Amino acid sequence: MPAKTAGKWDDSQGFLGEYAETKKIKVKLETVEKVLENPEEIVIDTRHSEAVDVNIERPTPPFWGTKILQPQDIPIEDIWWYLDIQALVAGQWQFRKPREQSKEEYNQFLAEKVYPVLDEWKTKILAENLLHPTVIYGYFPCQSEGNSLLIFDPENHQKQVACFEFPRQKSRKRLCIADFFASKESGKIDVFPMQAVTVGEIATEYAHKLFAENDYKNYLYFHGMAVQTAEALAEWTHAKIRRELGFGSEEPDNVRDVLAQRHRGSRYSFGYPACPNIQDQYKQVELLQTDRIKMYMDESEQIYPEQSTTAFITYHPVSKYFNL
Repeated sequence: MPAKTAGKWDDSQGFLGEYAETKKIKVKLETVEKVLENPEEIVIDTRHSEAVDVNIERPTPPFWGTKILQPQDIPIEDIWWYLDIQALVAGQWQFRKPREQSKEEYNQFLAEKVYPVLDEWKTKILAENLLHPTVIYGYFPCQSEGNSLLIFDPENHQKQVACFEFPRQKSRKRLCIADFFASKESGKIDVFPMQAVTVGEIATEYAHKLFAENDYKNYLYFHGMAVQTAEALAEWTHAKIRRELGFGSEEPDNVRDVLAQRHRGSRYSFGYPACPNIQDQYKQVELLQTDRIKMYMDESEQIYPEQSTTAFITYHPVSKYFNL
């Protein structure tokens, strides 16, 4: 053994200490270089998951293209039915149950101190028109091809206008979002629902006003209400899409089951583990033409107005959230 490696080798363990780590890194770099030199060695699994049935009935959307819903079209009280109270109270407002407090005591505290605040803010928001719920949603023709989803022009189902690439699980059920839609090979045109929702620029403006006035308590309350109302609006829109696609009979009758995803299909946003390419959101806002409701994404991948979300919908009964 060369003198420079003396004391860094063990007959049973091989290289030791920092020298061992250096050797591991060198091996990894050599492997990466080999792959780059021989890209044909990279094999991408595009086989359809056996866990996803292709022989299901494909729904017919009520229209092709997009539709805008303005504040006057959306009763805010209906949106608040979908409000995630736990996320609002414990997450946004930070009213978490102390470890030493019993569940009964915590619930009593919420009933006496927190829920009245929620009722006050609901009344104030309605009276002063502080949130402007606005939605763009619609249905695009699509077909899957391997791990890709081909999106077509709503007015010309032969004209491709976009393509989304989705990763596939390397093990377990080998799920890929593209599997949830009819394949190009089948010859069927499937439906790809998308949505973009916001509670408007007024929410950002009013929150900034409270912050500038050092009214931090009310800023926290209002900002939390705006964020969770936007999330509730996304749930409301998703439920509307499920009903329009013909799955209304499968709808839960309580918000807890809705939030637990006990309904048909799922709502995904780019950046989720199953669709991690956030750049695809730029394609999405372009397809939906969200500039019509003053919604856009900047160069840092932030969406504006602040309290806004975008998503696409899968209706296949197997399509629940999954990790890669």
